Amino acid sequence: MTKNSVPERLSFAEANTRLVPALSASFEREYDDVLLFDGDLVLEGGFLEAVAGIGSLDGVDLVVVTGDLTVSGPIALYGSLPGLYVGGTTRAETLEGGDCEIYIQEGTFTHLVYGDYNHGILETRTIETPWVINYDHDLRVSAPGARLVDNYGHDDDADFGSANIVESFVAEVVDVEGESIDVPEFLERLRAGLPVLRPGAGGAADGA
Repeated sequence: MTKNSVPERLSFAEANTRLVPALSASFEREYDDVLLFDGDLVLEGGFLEAVAGIGSLDGVDLVVVTGDLTVSGPIALYGSLPGLYVGGTTRAETLEGGDCEIYIQEGTFTHLVYGDYNHGILETRTIETPWVINYDHDLRVSAPGARLVDNYGHDDDADFGSANIVESFVAEVVDVEGESIDVPEFLERLRAGLPVLRPGAGGAADGA
């Protein structure tokens, strides 16, 4: 069983000094309190709930992991705080970002990466995941081989957008009125091993 390090509560300036200075080079907003895990971190379940079980997130602006981060469940950060920085490789079921800033290096995400709306930033180096979904987010992701879904309708380079989402995906995951993907339903089908694409759509017969 992996033994995680005890997290430290540091100021942003202190944490930045420890990371020479990776934080100030990445984050665009001003932050105060950092919960820092020095070394690798292995978590069971969802990221936020698991971290809160180790060290209180009250007043925490950023969670920083200097090593690898491995999460058995999703990393889903939709609130404005806390943000996330990972210095090593990140592995999780999903990586989902909303109003906060997320900066990771390489990573593997079983089901998808999702950027929701335009208040936050989600930036990665090269990652592996089958699906990247963007809803008007500042999504700075390099995911060779992933299918890109534009859930907002402005990205002409996406594999799927408002012009072809309805006819390409199974009805259970489509918001017909919005010509977009229902992300929670989409994710539930992926978790269940069920197809999300109609036969033949997107060059894949099974859509998994």
